[in-house]
Amino acid sequence: MKGTYTIVVRCKDASYSRFGSLGKARLEKGHYLYTGSALGQGAVSLENRIERHLRRQKRLWWHIDYLTSHPQCKVTGAVYVVSDNRLECKVNGSVSKELKVSPVLFKIGASDCNCDGHLLGPARRLSEYALMRRLESVYAKFGMPRSYVVNV
Repeated sequence: MKGTYTIVVRCKDASYSRFGSLGKARLEKGHYLYTGSALGQGAVSLENRIERHLRRQKRLWWHIDYLTSHPQCKVTGAVYVVSDNRLECKVNGSVSKELKVSPVLFKIGASDCNCDGHLLGPARRLSEYALMRRLESVYAKFGMPRSYVVNV
């Protein structure tokens, strides 16, 4: 499958994390949202990209890998839409506006576009259930949203 997705990462305590060449950032307790596109096949398909984010052990390649492998943080869910179109910047902008969250670091997860960043957060005011429902409502603007919730 091809499409655009947003993963939800819960950080249970405040800490610091390095994000490759972008440097270090303080992570507050709360939920972080990363939006990306997966428009290829095989390893870069939608299902394999989400599966990679769920793995804790991996080569740290993408900015988001530093967060998804951080000992204080865990992927708890994902919302996605199947599409051949690159929607990540539009979806990311809508998520930022709807949930009133900003990029963790300038250009994080957005080195290939003009966005300020694709890793947003922290979203602290919502339960995971409410957060997933809000994300689904954002994704409904772009097609039929699908959700995946990880047992936490």
